Amino acid sequence: MERVGKSPDFLQEIFLEESWKHIDRIDNFIESKSCDTSDTKEISIEMEEINSLLRVLHSLKGTSSMMGYPSFSETAHSAEDLFLYLREKENPPQADLQDILKLLRMVSGYMKRELRRMETDEEVTDFGWSVVRRIKNFLAHVESDNEPEGPSYQIAYTRKGRQRIPFTNFATLVAQMKRLATVMGRELDKEFCLKISGAEIEVPRDLYDKISMAVMQLIKNSLDHGLERTEDREKMGKTPIGEISLEIQKAAQQLFVTMRDDGRGLQRDTILRTAAAKGWLIKDSDKYEDNEVYAFLLRPGFTTKNRATMFSGRGIGLDVVNAAVSVMGGSIRIESKEYMGTTFFMEFPLTM
Repeated sequence: MERVGKSPDFLQEIFLEESWKHIDRIDNFIESKSCDTSDTKEISIEMEEINSLLRVLHSLKGTSSMMGYPSFSETAHSAEDLFLYLREKENPPQADLQDILKLLRMVSGYMKRELRRMETDEEVTDFGWSVVRRIKNFLAHVESDNEPEGPSYQIAYTRKGRQRIPFTNFATLVAQMKRLATVMGRELDKEFCLKISGAEIEVPRDLYDKISMAVMQLIKNSLDHGLERTEDREKMGKTPIGEISLEIQKAAQQLFVTMRDDGRGLQRDTILRTAAAKGWLIKDSDKYEDNEVYAFLLRPGFTTKNRATMFSGRGIGLDVVNAAVSVMGGSIRIESKEYMGTTFFMEFPLTM
């Protein structure tokens, strides 16, 4: 399971113990309702049961987020939406209740797999995005037939009730990028320009949130790790002012987000040495393609810095980006040339 930062062992043990108890309660609920279906009885869910499971999922969401497991937290959040839907919907169709039980089984299965990985420190292979997307698909489907036509929006279920969440563009993200860049540029004594295109493109709010999280981390990486100071750039024959660009494009049902800088680029040998020190290499270093080497950067806890600074060196960074991309069913690819810069290519599906 991906981990953002490290927690003391006793906190991890408490988290695991409490999470297993919560999942047992989810499983008991599923089994009690499954018995109803085997007896050809209608499924009946009481408000007390709904509120009880909401508390369970809300706790899982909060504690996993605090412990640094964003995908686990996102999955719990999506499952919470199912019960918020049940709380808002009077007499939902039996078919919907059947679908909700199936989705809850998927949530439980995913969570149990991830808890086992946490216990054994196995590498993450499933970010839970397929479960999250299925839940979003279900909630979109059950609402689509009864909603009036109009501007694009999606339905969200919150503790305050059912809400329409409109699509949004990236204007707010651009403002956040500029503020962060101004502060970091001043602190790091680096001159650069930002180039941004596609800010007017609209996407669902949940996708916007994940893209924003990824982009803000990437711009921080570019400024701290990538761009050189003016005097260093001039010695290398580069333009004195660095450049960071963000390009957002939409084609068919896909969204493409490209983040690049013209800094020092990635150092393949340094990355390989760090990966080797962590015991991650499974073949000779010269057998690794560049894309395989750069993929090590996306693993939890990876850093090539010996000491932490205000902005980096804690092993918290690109694994957050990878989790944010993966949980929405997206993909990420890294290209780099030493002394010439680094580019992150991210791709997201727009279809529900």
